[in-house]
Amino acid sequence: MAIVLLVLLSILWLQRRPLAEGFIDRELAARGVTARYEVAEIGTSSQVLRNLVIGDPAAPDLIADRVVVRTKLGFGVPEVTGIEAGKVRLRARWVDGRLSLGALDKLLPPPSGKPFALPGLRVAIEDGRARVETPAGVIGARLSGRGQLEDGFRGRLALVVDRLDTSGCSAVRPEAALGIAIERRTIRLTGPVRGATLGCGEQQGRKLAATIDARLPEAFDRWSGSAKLALAAFDSPAAKVAGLAGTISFGGSAAATEGTVALTATQALAAQGQASGLGFDGRYRVAGGDVRLAGRARVERARPEFGAIDLRLPQGTPGASLAAGLNAALRSATRAVGGSADVALRVAGERGAVVIRGASLSAESGARMSFSAARGFGLGWPGNRVMLDGTLRGQGGGLPAFALSLAQVRPGRPVEGRLTAERFAAGGEALALAPVRFTRSATGATRIIGGANADLQLPGGRVDGLRVPFDLEWDGGRRLALAPGCTPLAADRLLLSSLDLRRVALRLCPTGDRLLRAGVEGLRIGARIAEPRLAGTLGGSPIVIAARGATVAVSRATDFAVDGTEVRLGAPERVSRLSVARLTGGVVPGGAEGRFEGAAGAIGNVPLDLTQGAGAWRFVGGRLSLKGEALRVADAAAEARFEPLAANDFVLTLEGGRIDASGTLTAPASGARVAGVRIAHLLASGSGDAVLSVDNLRFDDKLQPDALTRLVFGVVADVKGSVTGTGNIRWSPDGVTSDGVFRTAGTDLAAAFGPVSGLSGEIRFTDLLGLKTETAVGTIASVNPGIPVENGEVRYRLIGEQRVAVEGGRWPFAGGAMILEPTILDLSSGKERRLTFRVEGVDAAGFLQQFDFSNLNATGTFDGTLPMIFDERGGRIENGRLTVREGGGTLAYVGAVSQENLGTWGNLAFQALKSLRYQRLNLTLNGPLDGEMVTEIRFAGVTQGEGAKSNFLIRRLARLPLVFNVTVRAPFRQLIDSVQSYYDPKRLIERNLPALLEQQKKAGVQPLASENMP
Repeated sequence: MAIVLLVLLSILWLQRRPLAEGFIDRELAARGVTARYEVAEIGTSSQVLRNLVIGDPAAPDLIADRVVVRTKLGFGVPEVTGIEAGKVRLRARWVDGRLSLGALDKLLPPPSGKPFALPGLRVAIEDGRARVETPAGVIGARLSGRGQLEDGFRGRLALVVDRLDTSGCSAVRPEAALGIAIERRTIRLTGPVRGATLGCGEQQGRKLAATIDARLPEAFDRWSGSAKLALAAFDSPAAKVAGLAGTISFGGSAAATEGTVALTATQALAAQGQASGLGFDGRYRVAGGDVRLAGRARVERARPEFGAIDLRLPQGTPGASLAAGLNAALRSATRAVGGSADVALRVAGERGAVVIRGASLSAESGARMSFSAARGFGLGWPGNRVMLDGTLRGQGGGLPAFALSLAQVRPGRPVEGRLTAERFAAGGEALALAPVRFTRSATGATRIIGGANADLQLPGGRVDGLRVPFDLEWDGGRRLALAPGCTPLAADRLLLSSLDLRRVALRLCPTGDRLLRAGVEGLRIGARIAEPRLAGTLGGSPIVIAARGATVAVSRATDFAVDGTEVRLGAPERVSRLSVARLTGGVVPGGAEGRFEGAAGAIGNVPLDLTQGAGAWRFVGGRLSLKGEALRVADAAAEARFEPLAANDFVLTLEGGRIDASGTLTAPASGARVAGVRIAHLLASGSGDAVLSVDNLRFDDKLQPDALTRLVFGVVADVKGSVTGTGNIRWSPDGVTSDGVFRTAGTDLAAAFGPVSGLSGEIRFTDLLGLKTETAVGTIASVNPGIPVENGEVRYRLIGEQRVAVEGGRWPFAGGAMILEPTILDLSSGKERRLTFRVEGVDAAGFLQQFDFSNLNATGTFDGTLPMIFDERGGRIENGRLTVREGGGTLAYVGAVSQENLGTWGNLAFQALKSLRYQRLNLTLNGPLDGEMVTEIRFAGVTQGEGAKSNFLIRRLARLPLVFNVTVRAPFRQLIDSVQSYYDPKRLIERNLPALLEQQKKAGVQPLASENMP
């Protein structure tokens, strides 16, 4: 407005002479200016024009209701001394870097090359208003005032703008109410300036309130002054400031303005925290859209927030105590922080950067930090580009002393530097860093090389002296990659519950994706461990763990797999072993879990082999649990005492140096339940026990003893019955002991010496694994070794090495007794087994009655022995002897003679057999039970008995000393068909013996085709 008025006054001043001389119309026409006016008064001291309009009548450039030109005559020439105006309306435009007044430009004199100067006029303006159109926006101005223009003018200037936009900066609804004073050709503007918003790019101030004091020379080519500022809020990408106030001095020109700034703020909020009592003192420079600011910022109290880089880890995770301690120290150090920093800000359009060149901070916790550098730490936008160049040092307040030196050629380029830090300890954990170097890699990324030494807590344990070198590449963003090659990993001690490993050394080689991505993608890394081998103790017992290889994959979760695991636990003389073909799993809160396949092993001195194990495992809180879905249990002895069993529901736990296991043993073929098993083992002492519970183990068509143990092969078969009992196995460094009690009632079976029915008894093992027992008594309802006997009992002991000590047996038999003499049976395959049955007081009539011989009667009492031998060829009797007691007996054949013409002596012999009394009778038996048995019968002291035919010859012969020698060759009992079918005696007995007995009953003593007797 001042410029417009001065131009207008200049026009009038320059045209004072034509006006004075009345040549206004001629001059306007000559300059091609359209104008209309009314001349109200023309005089020597004043000229008054009314309703002055210059420019297009539809859109005039100037309108004035009244203009008074004051003149005076000097040497005959009128001279303008002042101008007075009422209501003035002016339109102007800023075009190509200059102000255009429209038609008024034609009234201006041509440029003289001299700076603009205020004319020596007295000016009075009642109400002057102007509309100035600029590329930045439309400016409205109102001017009123009076006084000598070059010195002494006083007035008021009001400016109002809806919005100004230029070079990326903007102002919304700025307005000013200024006082104007001109002294000695210098214009002074004072007064308040307000605005809704004011800012450049992403930096915006709200509710501007300022009081300015500015001076401009008459040429308007420079300015200077100061302003008191107040902003309700200032927002930027880095922070939001509230209650900003201060002073600014300025001086310069349209090309560049600079000055000082002193600001304070009540509060500042940023992504990294909040602060109060802020201040800044510095200098600035504005050249077009280029804004620069540099100075010292200070804060009385700040509370940074580190939530975005929270180091806390889930409870139980290695390093959780360190992270918690570091977090506590950081939060304590940031609870109340004060300090200052040398800050530089530069904004060029929508681009900008803030740089910290030096800083010092201190906290109430005692933490101190300083930063110094030539170029400093910077953040640029857009894109949040980071520049690192300086040294950051810190210590105190629970934080370890550290020094981090970083250097960057320019923002966005690789970083080079070095980090050193003292050992930091918290909650039983510690971390010490070797010097870490930051160098530029061949790919242009930043390579980070260093190492860490840590003591960490683990779920149920800890690791001490962990040494981890690292070699990483950082692209400056969110991508961090492991460098190629393998990394040695070592630890002085690894403790997991009762597992104590020493001098751990592993080699980790990255596999697959080597990238560690921050943000939503999480962490992804894969590593392979070749042939790991660990040694130490478990529960005080030596342990060695080895594997062919292992792989680890870290992404949103941590997964791993181990192949060919071999574990040796305990001293060499009592080692427990475990092998796992494949172990897979993943990390869960507080531990890990997964599956295992191909597990095998043995516990201590227990002679059991565990193989083919598979199932699930879990290790949480120092407790290892296995839930098996398959397991094979076999005898570890050189000659297996029992057949392999299956345990498909076993559960094993390892906690506090104790192993507990339980499950059900079944026969693999039939699936029949054999026994329940419970195992407990103490690792520290190497002792433990196992309890086998047999609950009604039934033998039937689905399950036979030979499916459980080969010791009964060829001894018993076709068992029908059940067994119950409990077995105990105990072990310690001194050895293994075992015992047990088992019972059976009413069991039927086929034995090598004949079918057995109703076997009942109890057997107490003093050495279950060695198959040794106390003397056991078994009652037998009946047994048939070729001669059926009933209601007997047998006493026996198992004495180990697959041997049975028979202490004796006794059965009532034919008025007497059949006694099994003491013997030892070796149940090993291929061994000869001997049984000797002794016969006492057997009545001949009762003996024959056992076979239902209706054509043969006999009396007498017999004693003798029947030695039986069983081996791979079958069973046989060797030198079996039966002898009649003193007093003899009688023998009578009451059957028919099969051949009528036997000759004189043959008929004589059979007639004599009709009734004989003998004094001596001996039977000798030899032969196999499965073939022809040779029975030699010799009796003497024969006399004629009652009821026999008698004639002269017989009576004469009766006085002779006759001796009868009879040899019988016939199958005694078809025990087995061949050596191959030796294992099932009852089946063959039932098939052959009934037919043999039936044949004997039909034929009598003499077969139909008997030999002629001499």
